[in-house]
Amino acid sequence: MTAADATLGDRARAFGRRVPALLRRLRMRLSWWWRGARLTFRAAIRAGHRFNEHDGAAMAGYIAYAGFLSIFPFAIFATALAGVMIGPERADEVMAAIFDLAPEHIAQTLEPVILGVTNTSGANLITFSALGAMWVASNALEAMRIAFDRAYEAPKPRAFVTRRLRAMGFVLLAALTFAIMGLLIVLAPLGLRVAEQTLGFRAPFGIGLVRYGLGVGVLAVFLFQLNLLLPSRRPVRQGLWPGVAVSGALVIAGATGLSVYLAYAPSYTVTYGAFAGVIVTLLFFYLVGAAIIFGAELNAALIGLRGETWRDGRGWR
Repeated sequence: MTAADATLGDRARAFGRRVPALLRRLRMRLSWWWRGARLTFRAAIRAGHRFNEHDGAAMAGYIAYAGFLSIFPFAIFATALAGVMIGPERADEVMAAIFDLAPEHIAQTLEPVILGVTNTSGANLITFSALGAMWVASNALEAMRIAFDRAYEAPKPRAFVTRRLRAMGFVLLAALTFAIMGLLIVLAPLGLRVAEQTLGFRAPFGIGLVRYGLGVGVLAVFLFQLNLLLPSRRPVRQGLWPGVAVSGALVIAGATGLSVYLAYAPSYTVTYGAFAGVIVTLLFFYLVGAAIIFGAELNAALIGLRGETWRDGRGWR
């Protein structure tokens, strides 16, 4: 027997001694995955029951209605704020870029109307009238707050003034996010141009997909903050991401499915006539509202199955 054969035999015996430990580790990992899959399946079933028990379909309709009424005051306020920061022309470019991320039929309905309204009155709204626009725009957040309170089973809502201030704070946060996205949209092409001229850097193929990734990231962070701060009763931070991820995935899937359906089944224009665009927009808002509510119900179901604790607005309960 050569030295090489002896070395090979030693390695084989050492590997044989490690096999039981590797199998135990694999079995533990598979068991962990199996428990996670069972927990997720049970939570999804329970979330569906909770969605039905808490009138999720009706609340999604309320969110759609309030959102449709709120989108114009919010657009006016957001473009006015962005206009102060980056200029009115750039604010219109940001609005157009955001509508590029929306389903085609929704953008065709809302974009010309909103741009027309904002070009008429947006520049004059960084005054006391901004509070009125924020108040009206916060109605959609109040609708979501009611749905969250039902999902997270809040014992009682916050005081009226506190609820409204939180909702208006979210409107201001969304408007600031809009303005920051505007700065990124304005500065990114300038930065790429400077890099090309000074460093010879060439933007890689598919750089435009970064915009969509940015939109998805902003959506995820905003949904997380909604679930964390808006309801009167909320779980710990770590328990929010499953519902946020599911809500975001459902919003993207719903928008994609709605666009495909409308592309291949245009008969809705015959049914609703001149109101077809409005009906489609309300339907999209309804799907968004249902996705957000289901995500919150999923979080609540997971919290119940894991036996975690809740927190209200004043601290741990």
